[in-house]
Order: sequence, then structure tokens, then C-alpha cells
Amino acid sequence: MKQKPVSILLMLVCLGFLFFVQISLGIPFSVSVMISIFTLAALFWVTEPIPGYATSILILFLEIIFFANPLDLLLFKLPQAKNPLPSVFLSAIADSSIILFLGGFVLAKACVKTGLDRFLANRVIGKFGTKSDQVLLGFMFTTGFISMWMSNTATTSMMIALSFPLFQVLPEKEPFRKALLLGIPFAANIGGVGTPIGSPPNIIAMSLLKQQGISVSFGVWMLFAVPLVVILILFAWFLLLKLFPENGALELAVEFPEPDGGTATFSFRVTAIVFLGTVILWFTENIHGIPAGVVALLPLILFPALGILNEKDINSLDWSVLLLIAGGIAIGVGLQQSGMSFWFSEILKPITKPEYAVSALFLLCILSLLLSTFMSNTAATNLLVPFAFPLSVIILPGSQAYLLEVCLGIALSASLAMSLPVSTPPNAIAYAVGGFEIRDMIKAGLPVGLFGLLLTLIGYFIFL
Repeated sequence: MKQKPVSILLMLVCLGFLFFVQISLGIPFSVSVMISIFTLAALFWVTEPIPGYATSILILFLEIIFFANPLDLLLFKLPQAKNPLPSVFLSAIADSSIILFLGGFVLAKACVKTGLDRFLANRVIGKFGTKSDQVLLGFMFTTGFISMWMSNTATTSMMIALSFPLFQVLPEKEPFRKALLLGIPFAANIGGVGTPIGSPPNIIAMSLLKQQGISVSFGVWMLFAVPLVVILILFAWFLLLKLFPENGALELAVEFPEPDGGTATFSFRVTAIVFLGTVILWFTENIHGIPAGVVALLPLILFPALGILNEKDINSLDWSVLLLIAGGIAIGVGLQQSGMSFWFSEILKPITKPEYAVSALFLLCILSLLLSTFMSNTAATNLLVPFAFPLSVIILPGSQAYLLEVCLGIALSASLAMSLPVSTPPNAIAYAVGGFEIRDMIKAGLPVGLFGLLLTLIGYFIFL
């Protein structure tokens, strides 16, 4: 317990030293403060001396004190503009992207409670066939589809539980066991890319783009991401079959459990209708004009009102994840309000040219993939995405398409880091079950991540 206060104190001393070095170099006070806040966030999110969501709240607090300047200190006054109100920074917590993700949480909670997720899994997996390669493909596509709409952690837990009957009939030394155990978390990680609510990095990217006046609809995101999901799942499936081939032809036919109470219950039918209706409204945002964040309020209203979810269910949602996402949004706000974005652009302008556009995108995606391999992909995206705007302004001024591609590239690359058990919660769940070694995960996960990175770069040439 004594190590944490010591490590926190040591990091704060280093940050203080960094701040005074910046001031001595002539860097503006507000920019120096923002660089120090960003560095603190990076250190705290990587080492986690305090919980990640607490770091996000600390970011908000520091930005309000230094940039909103409620104490009205002369030193904290911005030189060329009026200090923004505290509400400018607090709005990160109530950002429409946060509400959209909260709506996804509520939909997922209702699906798990009523068994709609198990119903979908039962109906889909069996359609692929009974041969081992067909069963693996069925599990992976089902996992990927469900992960588009609910937590990939919860999806992995459910799908691994559904796979346990298969492990009872598979020989203990059968290599296919590894393929199945790795295929489920990989598909969950990949599936989270498919929709804006599938993974926190997606929401962070969407929020920053919205701050810059670029609105990405639910349908547009899926138009870009779903083909990537399908290709990557097929690639991962093929790779797993090659790395862990079955010993002879295996026939696997298992009946999965139906939802508790069956499918004729009021709660099941209402959940299915609300789920389908919400998704349709998200898809047709460009037609009816209702923002996706507003549509996400419908499940929050209907499920408690109709008795599908109760207070205990709402309290059990992953509120800490929402606060963690808010930290990334707050960093983006701080970069703008402090003037750091402009300063950063001016510093890099002499050494950055349009012909470096692809190289910059590639390096940011590589960095995102690397950071997310060893730390939370949400934290990694929080750190990298805010720099996408000033960098894109330098390289391709006025190109919204390039900014869109950079933000999406960082977010998607963060979700594709799956080489280690610590990379993602689905990986950790699968590793906890046992049956494979870390080198097996590296051998399969690294090529999938790199192939996803290649597809992202190909997307640059297609959509730009």
C-alpha cells in the first residue's frame, strides 16, 4: 500500500520539473499546463496508481482550475481570449457520445437479462453446420455480431460458456480446442469495431470529430467498419485453422440452452422490439434527423418504465467506463481551450508536408496498436485521438476526409490489439479459462492486428 503514494509523489515531482523546463524554454503558460496535464494522464493511465476513471475526473478538475480559472487568478488568465466557463469542460461528461454509449449499455443489459443474446446465438451458430471449421466460423461470426451491440467482455463470457459442452466432447490434446478458445475473444475484439457503441475507442473518435464539426452517423460508421469486421473475422478464422488444425474430421453438434422462461414472455418480446426499433432509428438517422444520442435515450426510458430493468440493473452498468471515455473527450477540449492545438500546429508546420499524410496515418495507427497491446485501448485512444486534429490540419489543411480517416484509424487500431492477455478483457477471460499459452495468443493475435492495420491503410486510399 505504501508503494502507491510514493509512486504518485515521484510522478508529480517529475511533472513539476517538466513544467518548469517548459516555462524556461519560453513555452506559453497555458500550453505548458496542458502538456503537463496530458503527461499526467498518460502516466496515470499506464501505471494506474489510481483507477482510470479517477484520472479522468482529475483531468476535468485540473482543466477547470487552470483554464476556466474560477479563482480568478491573474496568472491563469488566457492571454488572447476570455477564459471559458467550467461548463465547457464539464460538458465532456454529458457529451452526446457518452449518452449513445450509455444507451448501448442499457440495450445490452436488457438482452442479457431476458436471454435475447442467447436466443440469437442459438439461432445463428447452428446454421453454419456441424464440422469443426463450420462450428468455429459460427461461433466467431455470432460473437462478432453480438459484440457490435453489447460489451465484448460480456459477449466473450457468454460465448465461452456456450462452448463448454463442445470442450466436453473434444479430446484433451485436440489442437482445435485452442482455435475455439482464441477465436471467441478475437471475434469479440473485432466485432466491437463494427458500430459506434461496440467499443469505447469508437465513441472517443466520434466525439472528437463532432467537436470539429464532423458528424459521423451510425450508418456511415458501419458502412466503413462492417466490411472490415467481416474480412478480419474470416482472416482470423482461416489463420486459427492453419495454426491449430484438427486431428482428423470432427463432427460437433450441441444444443444450446434457450432463454429462461422461453421466447413468449412479455419481457423477451418487448426487449426484442425495443432493440430492433432502436437499431433501425440509428440506421436511419439521416432520414428522420434525430441524433443517435437522442435515440439512445429511448431504451433508458422504455426498459425501466416497462419493468424490464430495475434500479439494481441500472446501478450495475459500467459507469466507470463512461467516466473514462469522458476523460478522453476532456483532453480534446483542453487542447483547444489552452491553445495547445494551435501551438502544436505551428511547431510542426515547417517539418510536415502533404506527402507525409500516409506515413503519419501509419505511424499513429502503429502507435495505437502498440500502446493498446500493453494498456487499456480506451486510455490509448484517449491519448492519441486528440492530436489527430492539429496533425491533420498541418498535413492536409481543410481535408475533413483525412481527419476522419486518422481518427477512425487510431480507434480501430486500438481495438485490434489482441496479442496478449492484458491487451483486452476478452483476451484475459479466455486466458483465465486455460487451454493455451501466451505464445499461442501472440502467434495468432499479432498477424490479425497487423492485417487489420493494413486494411485500415487500404481504406485510406478507397475513402479519401
